[in-house]
Amino acid sequence: MNLFERFWQSMDDLRQDRRGEPETLAMNLNPVHAPDGVQSEAGRDLSAVVRGGMRRFPPCVVSQPQFDTRPFCLIYTVAAELPQFHELFEQYVDKNAFIAETMLRLKPHCEIPYILFIGKKSFFLYDSNLEELIRWGNDYGGLDEVFLQPASDGLDLAGIWNKCERKSNSQRAEEFARWLDLWKVGIGARTSATPAFMQVLMQKVILLFLYDLLMGLQEPELRLRTNFLDNRTARILSVNRNAGSMPFEGVAWLHQASSEMLGRYDIEFLEWTAAESNFFALMTADTRYQFSQFVMELFLLSQAKFCAAVQVDVFSDVNSRLKLWKFSVTETLNVRQRLHADDVNVYEPICIDLEESGIGWALHVIQQVLDFWKDRCAYFEQQLTERRQLKLQFDMFQQPDLERIRVPVMADIFDQTFSTSVRVYYDYPMERLTLEYLVILRVIEFCHESAVPLRPLHKISDVFIEKEQLAMVQEI
Repeated sequence: MNLFERFWQSMDDLRQDRRGEPETLAMNLNPVHAPDGVQSEAGRDLSAVVRGGMRRFPPCVVSQPQFDTRPFCLIYTVAAELPQFHELFEQYVDKNAFIAETMLRLKPHCEIPYILFIGKKSFFLYDSNLEELIRWGNDYGGLDEVFLQPASDGLDLAGIWNKCERKSNSQRAEEFARWLDLWKVGIGARTSATPAFMQVLMQKVILLFLYDLLMGLQEPELRLRTNFLDNRTARILSVNRNAGSMPFEGVAWLHQASSEMLGRYDIEFLEWTAAESNFFALMTADTRYQFSQFVMELFLLSQAKFCAAVQVDVFSDVNSRLKLWKFSVTETLNVRQRLHADDVNVYEPICIDLEESGIGWALHVIQQVLDFWKDRCAYFEQQLTERRQLKLQFDMFQQPDLERIRVPVMADIFDQTFSTSVRVYYDYPMERLTLEYLVILRVIEFCHESAVPLRPLHKISDVFIEKEQLAMVQEI
């Protein structure tokens, strides 16, 4: 008897043992069945998930009504061979392709906090929101400890799992950096590309991946979720899995996706360079295939690893992280006090020396300025909508042009933040590029979290001032 057969036999035994008692096992398990004749995306995704499981043990949503009527877990008994934990650990990934596909198909259509995958020889319990593995094992004893025994004792399983320790941002950053290094070496060594070039190239891929994940590229053929799922289907249906199993072409995707975002949002960071054209022109077919695999493997990482808080650690050195800690402890950042501004106008921005502050603190300041303008613009917009009049105070010593005053609203938050309110002085172009990447990443997150439409970001270039150029201006 394999692992999932023992699990379900134990569940049946628990129910049988409780039949004669006043209170039966206080747990609802509702099987999930594929809908008949439904052609919607949700119907197709759900059908694919059900087909991937064991027919005898269909997927079940689990709830404990005495604690919460809403389902807290999906138990997925899988026919596919689940990986061993060390296989994931050695590659610095959080899922294999099968688990990633299941999450991609389920998450848009249902909110289930946990997914328990049970195979013949192993089990994996995932926090589905973070897409992070929190418990795993290769034997019945581990599964009994994680699920069966607490359920038998009538304990709140969701409450227990909520208390399970998650990875810190530092751990996530270290794993992501190691994963990225594997690909930098694997692709870079084949092309003799410099580490700096590979880093910027991969930052562009990550940026486009996150944008597509959170907001979706306009062109349907560019959407990575669709490409990943189609690729999975092609692999399963292909008789010869070595032939025609990678229809996705990563180089073409990067070029077209960059062009789309550059055209819509005027993001200078995503401009296609001559160096990139030369780099890809010299690539062999095998290396292009490997680059496509790199793009698709982003789906095998926890979504929590793509947030700006983690990415800033990925691309910061120890010294920069120490500076962030030092400034966080010693500085009280009050944007309203630091900005030389009245209610509407900014007369002097907050200035940051990147060498002194480090990338982490610089990003933190920019985040705070962005939040400041979000609150202020939302207030102005609300007041204008409700009253059609707004009382403003101006700094008359600055002699503002009152006839040309424009009250900023939500559509102006990025222009207000980047064109008027913050300046970053830098020495090294690579540091500037990394911070620019992180700022754009944070803006995408900000728009997703705040339901604020993403708008053109051409003003980001106003933020950065090279110190050599500043010195030349001062000399003149």
